[in-house]
Amino acid sequence: MDPSTYHDLWVNLATNSPFLAWMIYSYVQTNKQLEQTRAENRTERIEMQNQQRADEERIRNRFEMVISDLNTDRRHLVEGFSNRIDSLERGQKKIFAILEPLKDQIQEIRVKEQLKKELANGG
Repeated sequence: MDPSTYHDLWVNLATNSPFLAWMIYSYVQTNKQLEQTRAENRTERIEMQNQQRADEERIRNRFEMVISDLNTDRRHLVEGFSNRIDSLERGQKKIFAILEPLKDQIQEIRVKEQLKKELANGG
């Protein structure tokens, strides 16, 4: 290289060095801010995921409680209906047990009335 090229290079470096220093400083600061923003975003994303999981778990627990309550209510209804049906069947058996002797008594009364009619008619 010839001396004028060295001279031009040194003059250009000397005059542009504040600008180059600012460019390097700006680049370093921008990278620091970018890394800080990435770290904040990472932390924020993790917090949001944890919050989302907590919300899902809360909703899941609430639905499970509702389903459990509905199953319990259904079980109670089925047991209630079953108990009512058993009670009705027992009542029906009691009624039939009471009516059976009455049926025999009614049959005896009919036979007696028929005999009375036959005797009264000249039997």
